[in-house]
Amino acid sequence: LQRLHKELGTTIIYVTHDQVEALTMSTKIALFKAGELNQVATPMELYNNPIDLEAADFIGNPRINLISGRAEMKGGELVVKSELGGHTFSAEHLTNEQKPASGEFDCVLAVRPEQIIISRESVEGALPVKVYASQPAGSETIVTLKAGEEEFLSKEIGQVHYEIDQQVWAIIDQDKINVYNKETTRLIKRAV
Repeated sequence: LQRLHKELGTTIIYVTHDQVEALTMSTKIALFKAGELNQVATPMELYNNPIDLEAADFIGNPRINLISGRAEMKGGELVVKSELGGHTFSAEHLTNEQKPASGEFDCVLAVRPEQIIISRESVEGALPVKVYASQPAGSETIVTLKAGEEEFLSKEIGQVHYEIDQQVWAIIDQDKINVYNKETTRLIKRAV
């Protein structure tokens, strides 16, 4: 279909419920929710910055990590606290979505498993975590990590072995974190 699309130079509309097909074959994706158009974006924009929590939870395998947190706007910046630690996001990475002008509000941090790097040694800025489970899956290893009461996944390429309850450190690039307003479920901080 991609070759046919290129050779004919014409628009092709392809309807699928398979996210892998949509991400790999499309130049633009129109994501519908309850029969209404929810987001139109390139495959990578949809993957990196889903418009709401439902879209974030739908796109990606393994599923995106969703971590509860508290947020507050301070001096035009978004300050977020969660089991992943404290983060401050500048105004340039925030969306136009309405955020409470004052006071704390509930939010959800979203980070893809492949964007979490595990270190066996302490690294400055890394989050100390415990290995809850390690699942070798042939060409990749899915590791469930635990920080406080939150469990989240990391995906490593290749066959890697970790012991249950092993102390490791999670390196999370805060630029790759999406933040959603829990009440509206809408994206308020984009990954860059």
